[in-house]
Amino acid sequence: MLNALAHVVPFTPYPYVGEAAPCNLCGSDETRLICDTDRRWKPLRTVACTECGLMRTDPMPTEHELDVYYRHVYRLDYQAAGDEPPKYHLVRSWREARARAAHLGSLLIPGARVLDFGCGTGEFLKIATDSGCSVLGIEPSEAYAAYARRTHGIDVLCAGWRECQLPEGSFDLIVCREVLEHLREPVDAIGAIAKWLKPGGAAYLAVPDMRANDKPSFERFHFAHVHGFTPETFAAAAARHGLAARAGETAHSTKLIFQKREASHYPLRDRSRSEAIVRQYPKASVLGHIMSGRHFSDAVRRLGKWRRDSTDESNSPLTHSEIRIGAG
Repeated sequence: MLNALAHVVPFTPYPYVGEAAPCNLCGSDETRLICDTDRRWKPLRTVACTECGLMRTDPMPTEHELDVYYRHVYRLDYQAAGDEPPKYHLVRSWREARARAAHLGSLLIPGARVLDFGCGTGEFLKIATDSGCSVLGIEPSEAYAAYARRTHGIDVLCAGWRECQLPEGSFDLIVCREVLEHLREPVDAIGAIAKWLKPGGAAYLAVPDMRANDKPSFERFHFAHVHGFTPETFAAAAARHGLAARAGETAHSTKLIFQKREASHYPLRDRSRSEAIVRQYPKASVLGHIMSGRHFSDAVRRLGKWRRDSTDESNSPLTHSEIRIGAG
């Protein structure tokens, strides 16, 4: 509990030491400072690789520090949840699973072998199972993996991705939604996904788009997200492992369906990316944000969403007609 409190008290350092780490995309040690505060108003340095533009926390939490955080703090800190998933989480998970299934409908065909890399409470795999797919989940949270098994009857490996010794070329579809940004080595994880795909298979990868928006700079960063992608660095990370956006996908995005290609010519390094990010993230004042009143209006809006999702009764399994399997 003390560790969890240390993660939420404003203006105090996070309880970690970390270590220097090279860029996981291009291997460079050279960086540019993007922001030195996060959304909790706590000191947290985010830098961009000078050579390729991939953003990361600096210093990077060690494997042990991240393991402690995700085992004992993350669900409470990031989702206000305990061991059992709260109702609002299930409502949002079903909502997202519906949207993901609709987008991937033409790939969810009977007999398809589907892997959900970071399956959470398992709603998407439940839909895939009901569509006739053979499914497997990877979920490092013991409580959420147990919930997925118990509630949906799906096979879930409770382990980190490096611990999963899966056969190469064994899945028709791999989905990985909002997981890579949490990993110390996300580009290496994309490499594992590429190896696990069958020839002709597809990977749906999605991460937050970290191009600057109308929020103050510090509002975009959080201890749980140790890497930040833009569409350019996302495409470069996929291309490093022979993945390219499937025909028809919107290329300038961080939510794409990828397929294997024999070769990719997308540039791994491009110094203009980090230069653009530095320009997009001007230094913002926490005090100015508070005095503007926007922080409080945003808090009220988030509370309203939480209350709505906590009383929503729509978190039920979908029928085949609702997700339009095979519709594309």
